[in-house]
Amino acid sequence: MLNLATVALGGAFGSIARYYLSNSALKNFVYLDIPFAIVAVNVIGSLIFGIFMGFLENNMILSNNIKLFVITGFLASFTTFSTFAWESVLFIQNEMYVKLVVYCLISITLSIAFCLAGYCLGK
Repeated sequence: MLNLATVALGGAFGSIARYYLSNSALKNFVYLDIPFAIVAVNVIGSLIFGIFMGFLENNMILSNNIKLFVITGFLASFTTFSTFAWESVLFIQNEMYVKLVVYCLISITLSIAFCLAGYCLGK
C-alpha cells in the first residue's frame, strides 16, 4: 500500500508541474504552429529521467520509494508523450505534414539528447 501511495503522490506532483509548465509563458511561444511548451515538458522530463537512471545505475539511489516516487510517479505524469501523440494526430488531421515532421524531429531528438545528458550527469 505504501508503494501505491508513493506512486500516487509522485504522480500528483508531476501532473501539477506539467500543468504549470504547460501554462507558463512557454504556452505563448508557438512557432509554425508547434506547441513548444509540450516540447519543453518532454525534454525536461527526459533530462530528469536520465539523471535518475544514472543515479540508480551507480547505486546513488538505494531507496525503492524514491525510484517509485520520481520515475514511476512524478515523471510518468509529468512527461506528455500522450499529448505529443495527440498533437501529432492534429497535424495529420489538418494535413500539416511538414509541421508534423518538424515537431516530431525536435521532440524526439531533443528528448533523447537530454536524456543522454542527464544520464551522463547522473553517473
